[in-house]
Amino acid sequence: PAPGGRAVSGLGPREMAEVLSVQADEILRIWRLARHSMRPDTLPGLCDGVLQSFFASLGGLLSSGAEPSRVLGALRGTLRVPPGSGEAAVHDEWEDVRQVLRATCQSLGALPNVGDWLDEAARAAQDAALKVARREPAAQPHILRLVVFSGLALRPKTI
Repeated sequence: PAPGGRAVSGLGPREMAEVLSVQADEILRIWRLARHSMRPDTLPGLCDGVLQSFFASLGGLLSSGAEPSRVLGALRGTLRVPPGSGEAAVHDEWEDVRQVLRATCQSLGALPNVGDWLDEAARAAQDAALKVARREPAAQPHILRLVVFSGLALRPKTI
């Protein structure tokens, strides 16, 4: 309990939306660091070009009470994929996004419903990115699929 006997509550949607709006670039930077530490052979991140629009949209959508799937309307940018689809790597990068969002919620003491909303938004965006990677006809129209033939993207590790 706080002084005066009041219980301290976590950040609700409105407060967390403000944090997300102000710190979207910082959360993207944290994702980049986390992704690079987990997958150093994939440079730059395959989803990097889409994630700026994803993180930038979260605060406004959360504060407005929108459904998490509304994040799909905000997704824009370039999705890099290796020849083929790169589906597993794209999936893994979005799993990293979900971990970063969970850690952010935990470190700031966000209420569980806020974490659930963010997780649903990340899952919807992950599904959209996977459709683009697979070249599905119903893929996001504002995400450009860019096939990467060079660089470190998905280079097999050598021993």
